[in-house]
Amino acid sequence: MAKYKYQQHLVSSNVPAFDKEWQPGQVPLNSGIYRCKTCGDEVAVGKGQALPRDHHTHPVLGPVSWMMLVFAQEHPK
Repeated sequence: MAKYKYQQHLVSSNVPAFDKEWQPGQVPLNSGIYRCKTCGDEVAVGKGQALPRDHHTHPVLGPVSWMMLVFAQEHPK
């Protein structure tokens, strides 16, 4: 489970981007923290980076599938 110290830097959101499932190797639209739906493992992914292909496996539990847990928002330039 992702942890944080400074609550004033986080905002709760219900945007649909949090509901999309991503497969290993796909490039998500947003940088942030992604959580494996099967085992709960978490990874940080930067903008334009692919989700790990070979990060971990769990043949007994099922395939790896990622969902965005924390969205890293950029300020407009």
